[in-house]
Formats: sequence, structure tokens, C-alpha cells
Amino acid sequence: MNPRGDGKPEPTDPDQLLRLIDLELAQKRAARQQAPSPYRGFRMASFIFIFAVIIGVALAFYYVFYLGGLDEVRARNQAQPTATPSSSAP
Repeated sequence: MNPRGDGKPEPTDPDQLLRLIDLELAQKRAARQQAPSPYRGFRMASFIFIFAVIIGVALAFYYVFYLGGLDEVRARNQAQPTATPSSSAP
């Protein structure tokens, strides 16, 4: 059962084999928990970016609908009278 032939003797007792496998898995699990995640900084930056976008959308919503930003845009786009000569010439 040792295809690599690395010189390790194979245990014949199944309980001993299970204990060795459990020990190896526990060591790998402990090593993985101690090592920091390589994407931790990227994940934190993405959460901060999403939070900033949500705050920006909330501020834009507040400006447009509560402070009258939409009314200012409508007032600028209304037709304003221009000084044109009248067509009622004698």
C-alpha cells in the first residue's frame, strides 16, 4: 500500500493506521489555522469598498430626494422665455 516506496513501514493494525491518519490530519489542520489567509487583505478592502459605495448611494439619494436636488435640475431645464421679436409687424 506504499506506492512511493519511501521506506516507511506500514502499520498492520487498522487502529494504529487510523491514529496515524488522525494525527496527520490534526497537524495539517493546526498548520492551516496558524497560517494567515492569503486573501484576507483583499477581502477587507472589498468590504470597505462596498461600504463606501453604499454610503455614496445613500448620500446621493438624500441629496436628490430630500434636499431638493431634483427640483434644482427641473428648474434649470424648464423653458425660459427668450427675447424674440414679435411677429405682429404693421
